[in-house]
Amino acid sequence: MTGAPSGYEPGWQANSQEVLLLRENVIGLSHFSIAYGVGYSAHFFHGNLHIDVAEDGTQTLVDLTGTTFERNRLALEFADAALEVRCRSQVNRKGRYNRVYLGGLAGYRTDAYSYYEDANYRVKFYNVKGFNRMRFGVYAKLGRGPVNFYGQWGLSPLVTSGPMLPEWSAARFYNLGLAVTL
Repeated sequence: MTGAPSGYEPGWQANSQEVLLLRENVIGLSHFSIAYGVGYSAHFFHGNLHIDVAEDGTQTLVDLTGTTFERNRLALEFADAALEVRCRSQVNRKGRYNRVYLGGLAGYRTDAYSYYEDANYRVKFYNVKGFNRMRFGVYAKLGRGPVNFYGQWGLSPLVTSGPMLPEWSAARFYNLGLAVTL
């Protein structure tokens, strides 16, 4: 994520998975097309912050700096809608082509949870409040063949209320990775 406050120490990994089912419509006889569809995405942020939920539902942001733990993550899941503008080069003898796909994404949060585990204790709090219900972003896929480079940039804030504000008001999604196009 980008825009996180200086006290946040991300883990060595943060991972996201996204599955999009898209329908493509070629524009005339050209190398351009438009694709649209729906999907599901899950985003896992590992780091030194944990959201603790008391029995009365009160949420507290806990800084785990200096604490020994095995796992700690904040997770968000979304139902997504996507729209892509696609451009492809000429097909070579092997049936491959260069591709540039530019897209927009809108998602509705279906779940948010906080997970913590150490040697003696494991807890998972579901339906954590404060994370933005909606997310909007843009992305690009570049490559040749079925495996491509992927970059996504979030346009909407990650947090809109709750114990993470006001420090997290500038936090946004961004993803870099690989996309497999079947």
